Amino acid sequence: MKMMMLSMSIMSSSLFMTMKHPLSMGFMLMIQTTLSCMLNGMNSYSYWFSYILFITFIGGMMVLFIYMSSIASNEKFKFSMKLLLMMLFMSSTMMLMINMDPTMITKNNNSEMLSFINSKNNNKEMSSIMKMFNMPSMMISMMMIIYLLLTMISTVKITNIKEGPLRMKN
Repeated sequence: MKMMMLSMSIMSSSLFMTMKHPLSMGFMLMIQTTLSCMLNGMNSYSYWFSYILFITFIGGMMVLFIYMSSIASNEKFKFSMKLLLMMLFMSSTMMLMINMDPTMITKNNNSEMLSFINSKNNNKEMSSIMKMFNMPSMMISMMMIIYLLLTMISTVKITNIKEGPLRMKN
């Protein structure tokens, strides 16, 4: 299940680069947000941290949606057959790769650390936090932190009361 979600996340991030319409870009960001929060929740003891991240991402997405809808409000959405074929090809390739190599599903890069956590400390909350910031899920957490930082900086730079598309029309 984790490998399938990870492959869907890779596919959606590669499809995000081909998107041109703000609505489709926002939809891909929603998919990536949901997948990354679900992956982070599967690696931890509880889904609480993933729920907080999801709510934070949705708040940032709402600000971005307001800004983009004020810029491109009447732009037509065009459906691309080329994009659909590329998505179909990528998903079938990912599924074939997962099914051909059985070690990809059960591979664990940090088994020594996880066994140390389970043997030394029976506190599940502490082991959950340690698992979240160790190697398999550390990159997901770091990418989420960097994304939130960049979203906050871009929102602050974009929204100026006296200038920009979010100002009041006279």
